[in-house]
Amino acid sequence: MVGIFAGLKWRLVSSRIRGMHGAAKAWMIVGWCAAAIFLGLVALGLATLRGQPALARTTIVTLFTLQLVGWVLTPIVAFGVDETVDPARFALLPIRPAQLRRGLLVASLIGYLPVANAVVLIGAAVALSSSWSLLPVALVCSAAQLVLCIVLSRAASTSMAGLMSGRRGRDLGMAVGSVLFVGYLLLSYAVNSSGRTQGLDAKVDSAAGVLAWGPSGSLAAIASFIAAGQWVRLLLALLTAGVVLAAGWWWWSVALDKSLTSVPSTTQGSAPVGRAGSERAVADSLRGMVALTVARDRVLGWRDPMRRLPWLLVATLAAIWPLLVVRGHGSLYAVAFPAVIIGSQSGNSYAVEGTGLWLHMVTFADRTRARGELLGHSLFSILVGGPIVVLATLLQAVIRGDMALVPAALGVSLAVMVGSVAMSCHLSARIPFAMRQSRKSLFANSIPGQKGRTLAWLLLTVAGAVACALPAIGLAVLAATVDRSWGWAALLVGPAVSAGALILLSRSGANAYLERTPEILATVAIGDRI
Repeated sequence: MVGIFAGLKWRLVSSRIRGMHGAAKAWMIVGWCAAAIFLGLVALGLATLRGQPALARTTIVTLFTLQLVGWVLTPIVAFGVDETVDPARFALLPIRPAQLRRGLLVASLIGYLPVANAVVLIGAAVALSSSWSLLPVALVCSAAQLVLCIVLSRAASTSMAGLMSGRRGRDLGMAVGSVLFVGYLLLSYAVNSSGRTQGLDAKVDSAAGVLAWGPSGSLAAIASFIAAGQWVRLLLALLTAGVVLAAGWWWWSVALDKSLTSVPSTTQGSAPVGRAGSERAVADSLRGMVALTVARDRVLGWRDPMRRLPWLLVATLAAIWPLLVVRGHGSLYAVAFPAVIIGSQSGNSYAVEGTGLWLHMVTFADRTRARGELLGHSLFSILVGGPIVVLATLLQAVIRGDMALVPAALGVSLAVMVGSVAMSCHLSARIPFAMRQSRKSLFANSIPGQKGRTLAWLLLTVAGAVACALPAIGLAVLAATVDRSWGWAALLVGPAVSAGALILLSRSGANAYLERTPEILATVAIGDRI
């Protein structure tokens, strides 16, 4: 049975390669080569620490701990990473739970992510081997670390699968993801702020010493305990890692048995029903269609955690990220990067409904309504994103003392945001890609075979946003080099140019939608079948 699971997983991984042809296959090979070179450099960099045992132990203990935390939390925060281990798919098969666990464990070891982790762990094993006689021990510890990560990850995701199928679980995932993201940004800012202070290395070593008592830290420290002859610590490390691995295996067993024999309760349908007849279902003018679309996006954005999370994260990013990338004056210009992300929130609008797009084909089958829908999505993104950009720019100006730069920076950021919205309108019809419609599985996230379309959409959105903001950027340069009054011109001209682009591109996007509706429907409908 284990061999069958391994063979099936390998066929799933390799079938994606065989199904590609021409340029897509060539670009995938190029991407693999780049990833292999990057992973090789990371492994080589870790291996070079072999001559410094103390630094190697501190680094690998921290790396192992972060790796375990990432494996456990990523499926919950990202709403799934690998649907091939979804227990719901095996509920009706005549497979004993013990066989299923072993098969799923082996299947989890096959794929791009486990291979990437294995390469890094090999470099970590070399770093931990202060003498070559310790290399076999370090390799065994690295292998045990990978197994521990997979077991605890599957245990956590399986036990949460039932909860995450409802809105409460998705709210929990959103909250955990937000806390982690904010914590990461705050920690990065604190480290960067105190990077020049004395005693930072001692603090890092002290933190690594505490982490060494954990399960992953114990595995990373076993080789050093053997080299130093610390047999009591070695015994405690083996006991800690063994107990946690056994507890994780038991946890997974209980969660898997429960998921195979019970039906999870969800909160589907618990939302209150809106008042009927308060507004007409279909608007008959451009203004009415825009208002209808904005109202719909507002309701969906409030109810669905997977729609709220990007807005929360981008607001946090706009407030903290500029402080990380720019140490001194001028950090308010870095708000332009979150502004691009804000604009992209209105993109791929035709894929939101999946196969339900056919209703739009029937209802909005004229130019006015089609354009009004695109403008409605765009207006909602601007209404939510505009205050975020303004407040983030003012925050940076207050912190850095750059109030004189506010007009120019605000003009650039708003121009970039509206330009991104405009390009997203156009590309929604030109380069649509499917969005997974199912909210029942914690393990499902991406759409196979459409990564190229997603990447092309992203790159073109960024390029379009920058192109629309070029007048504002030019005026901001004049404000910085000639006279500050040019900043006010940037604030007026930048958003105006991008708004003009939005009007033109919304019209072209609506025309493309009316011309290519069957093709768009065929593309986005894939999200309902996966």
